[in-house]
Amino acid sequence: MNKDDSERLARDLMSEGHAPVSHPDRASVIVLNGCAVRDNSDRKVWGRVGALKAEKRKRPDLLVALTGCTANAPDAEKAPFRKTLDVVFNSRNSSPLIELLDQRPGPMTDDWEAVNLDALPGSGDVTRYVTVIFGCNRRCTFCIVPFRRGPEESRSPDDILREVERKVGEGAREITLLGQIVNKYGNDLEREASLASLLRFLDGKRVAPRLRFLTAHPRYFDEDLAVAMGEIPSVCEEINLPIQAGDDLVLKRMGRGYNVDFFRSRMDMLRANVPNVAVSTDIIVGFPGETREQFERTLDVLREIRFDVVHVAAFSARVGTVAAKWTDDVSPKEKLDRLHEVEAVQEEVARSINSRLVGSRQEVLFEELRPSPVPGGRPRWTGRTRTNKLVFCEAATDVEAGDICDVEITDATAWSLRGKVAAPIYAA
Repeated sequence: MNKDDSERLARDLMSEGHAPVSHPDRASVIVLNGCAVRDNSDRKVWGRVGALKAEKRKRPDLLVALTGCTANAPDAEKAPFRKTLDVVFNSRNSSPLIELLDQRPGPMTDDWEAVNLDALPGSGDVTRYVTVIFGCNRRCTFCIVPFRRGPEESRSPDDILREVERKVGEGAREITLLGQIVNKYGNDLEREASLASLLRFLDGKRVAPRLRFLTAHPRYFDEDLAVAMGEIPSVCEEINLPIQAGDDLVLKRMGRGYNVDFFRSRMDMLRANVPNVAVSTDIIVGFPGETREQFERTLDVLREIRFDVVHVAAFSARVGTVAAKWTDDVSPKEKLDRLHEVEAVQEEVARSINSRLVGSRQEVLFEELRPSPVPGGRPRWTGRTRTNKLVFCEAATDVEAGDICDVEITDATAWSLRGKVAAPIYAA
């Protein structure tokens, strides 16, 4: 979402005649787009702002701007940096920054580089993002995002279509629709809509070979969306469905709005409609009050449901959330131990899942040609299957970025696949 916000901001600035440069030392304005999903993310942003204080002493005309989730941090957090930050603004409205720049005469330094203004941010990337719903109305007890991103607000289907068409016109072959809870899309529109109806609408326009979406919430995952995933040709058979924990009491304290049995029922419905679906999930270990027995239930769920990918994080309190008021009673060492246990279980599960793909043919969208990790070796393409598995493939002379090809899978690890081009399906 921050990547999409940054692209939108850069596009706004370029449309006003401003040009991106290759390094902060060459810039007359530096914009920090902050993420607040974890405490460490906020700390990194404030660290960067602090480092720019010295730069502003050397270059008094340098403008420093802050946007993104961190821009909506409490005033007490921003207070130490007031003299460094020239403007703080909402990532959905770049006007305060543009108006400030309009007051400045021309380039602020002679050391600036010529930039092709037609080379818009993201142009040429074969995978792009489009935010379809902003904000979040839920209040999970560990999450700061609703307080930083505001309430839910869906964009109109026509507005979304225009942005998708523009990014496809700039070279995208795969579009990921974004939302804090993407499957709540449309609930707030005057003309009722849903994520399933949006996917059908975009597929009907034949705008992109591939569509994805993230992140979905189990509570709002319904059969209509599952059926749409199974029926719509351009929608990839992959979903991120965060369970967060495998114990009912922990889930209740997290404010997630479901229990483990409910999550199981969603998985059964999904797999009934999309038999070859790949599912990633999120896990928080060491949530306040989580006992060893409760954590063991999480490991049991991972072994039972068999996710393709697990994103795991140790709990860290976010000031302003309910959980921050509770005693953080799981030690840092125990959190780290639990995190590693989740990783070990998931590595075994993922290796088993991926090994079954050896010998099969998978449709792969090629994204980037990378140097060989072996000295003197041939370059390798990286790409993604429809189920979002990373594939490495020896370079073929007739393949370009954006091509979608059949790849014969020759080897697999827990984290990636390797293969060779079997046949092209769709040329960029």
